[in-house]
Amino acid sequence: MTAPMRETPSNPDPAVSGRCFWHPDLETGLSCSRCGRSICPSCMVQAPVGIRCKECGRPVRMPTYDVGPLNYVRGLAVCIAIAIFGGVAWLFLNSFLGVFPFVSGLVGLGLGYATSELLGLAINRKRSILLALCAGGAVVIAFLITFIFGPPVYGLWELLIVFVGIALAVQRVRP
Repeated sequence: MTAPMRETPSNPDPAVSGRCFWHPDLETGLSCSRCGRSICPSCMVQAPVGIRCKECGRPVRMPTYDVGPLNYVRGLAVCIAIAIFGGVAWLFLNSFLGVFPFVSGLVGLGLGYATSELLGLAINRKRSILLALCAGGAVVIAFLITFIFGPPVYGLWELLIVFVGIALAVQRVRP
């Protein structure tokens, strides 16, 4: 006994007929888990909740990386304040504690950490490349303030620790 032959439906609607919604000449057994349209493998988007069509599977930007203009303005203001006040504080600490080895570098390390924390609080923990450059720039400007106006207390190890402070400031806000 032979199995009855299946007839293809005469319904021309690709969403119902088992043909791709965007490529009606291709038969498929796949469908979007959200809207139910039939889709071919080249039109499907793999999502955490299943297969989606091109329209339903559009990637949505994560809120952490969705940085608006107001966040950039706040971040820039915080970075300028950190650069100025951090540089002046670093300058005073160097003038009083500069006789001890590594103190200047450790102040730079602490300033890097403080920059990352204060900037993160000001921008609600958003992340972007521009914010990372701003954070690193704040530590560099603070270093330049203390380097230009302060006593020469920087050796190779202090500069290395300052670079670690810059990396620490950038690490917390980079994407």
